[in-house]
Amino acid sequence: MNHYRTQAFILRKELLEERDNVYHFYTKDFGKLHLIAKGSRDILAKLSGHLEPPSLVDLMFVLEHTPRLISALEIEPYLNIKQNEHALMLVFRMNSLIDDLTILNQKDEDLFQLIYDVLFFVNNNYQKNLALLDFSWLYFEAQLLKILGYAPPINNCVECGKNNTTHFSLRLRGAVCSKHAKKDDIPLTPSQKQDLNILFNAPLNKFSSLKVVEEILKEKKTLELILNQFTLIIKSDIV
Repeated sequence: MNHYRTQAFILRKELLEERDNVYHFYTKDFGKLHLIAKGSRDILAKLSGHLEPPSLVDLMFVLEHTPRLISALEIEPYLNIKQNEHALMLVFRMNSLIDDLTILNQKDEDLFQLIYDVLFFVNNNYQKNLALLDFSWLYFEAQLLKILGYAPPINNCVECGKNNTTHFSLRLRGAVCSKHAKKDDIPLTPSQKQDLNILFNAPLNKFSSLKVVEEILKEKKTLELILNQFTLIIKSDIV
């Protein structure tokens, strides 16, 4: 029986039988994995503290027959996040979206790095201003869509290709110019277009200044509306 080892983020756990759990991980070398922890409420009880999200662990497991967890050694417990309800809820929301939009056994190093970067950013910065949690969600959602290949066109009209977009169309899944905008499309100001481009394309270290984050959060309502509604459409396609 081959044993495998990799780093992994814990997404969630679910009850399988009276003494067993199934853990959902996103791993560096294998993508998303569902692993059974036999006797996780007694034999593996000593691991329970290491298997609560958010945590980065050194994972050992087997894949033959029934994928099974062997051990998990904690690398980073993200204690600051675990001490704040709002930060913890952000992570649960992130984990749920990762679980919904990814498939098993498909490695994606960019996604693993995104999770690592956002958790590091939140764990080390949110105490400066809780508004950083709102920004972190917007950034994570945009970057996840981009990594998975679902980033919508922002600068060029999805109907005619012109670069004078004025609205975001959920029905067409991208920005449109005034000629092709419909009543239900979401108006886009130049500032909102710029912010969307930043969220989809800028590295996270660009936001070390709280002032930059605050500028983006001035458009939070519209940015949240577009990203959340667009993500729901993508989720419905996948499910």
